[in-house]
Amino acid sequence: MGAPAIQKMDIDEFLAWADRQEPDTRYELVGGQPRAMSPCSQAHSRLSGNIAFEIRRRLRPPCFVLTETAIERDDRADRFYEADIAVTCSPHQSGQRSTPNPVLVVEILSESTASHDRGTKVPDYMQIPSVQEVLLVDSRAVRAQLWRRDGRRWIVEDFTEDATLPLASIGAELPLAALYDGIAL
Repeated sequence: MGAPAIQKMDIDEFLAWADRQEPDTRYELVGGQPRAMSPCSQAHSRLSGNIAFEIRRRLRPPCFVLTETAIERDDRADRFYEADIAVTCSPHQSGQRSTPNPVLVVEILSESTASHDRGTKVPDYMQIPSVQEVLLVDSRAVRAQLWRRDGRRWIVEDFTEDATLPLASIGAELPLAALYDGIAL
C-alpha cells in the first residue's frame, strides 16, 4: 500500500507541516499541495551568490536583497513559493513569514525547474501588485529573460552573452557576464 495522499493545505497548515519534515529538503506550496524542491547545482548556487552580490552593490536604502526567500500572494492561501532572490524596499517586521512587497523577483532556471518557474511561478508573481520585474536566469547557458510591468501589461525581453540587464525596479543595470563570473557551463 502506498503512502497516504496529503490533503490540500493553506499556508499556515503548510508551514506547520514543513517544519516537521527533514531539514535538508525544501518545499513550496502549489495549489494547496506541498512540492519538494530539487537540490541546487553548484552553477545554481554560484549564480545565486553572484546575482545577489551584484544587486546588493547597486541598491540604495531602504531597499535590500533577500535570497531563498518566501513569496506569497495576499489573495491566495494555497501558494507559498521560495524565490531564489527578491528585492524589497519595505522594512522588515518581526515575525514576517514572507518578503513584504517585492519589487524584483529572480528565479534561476535549471532543467528540472524551468517549466514550473515559467508556467506557474511567473504568472503568480505577476499578480502581486508590488512586483515590477521578474528575472529568469538560465543555469545552463549565458541567457536571461526579463519580464517588466508596463501599466496593465507585461513586456518580456531576452538577453544573451555580453548584454546588460536594465533593472528599472531597482534603478540599476547588471552586466550579464558578471552574473556568470567564475561559472563553468
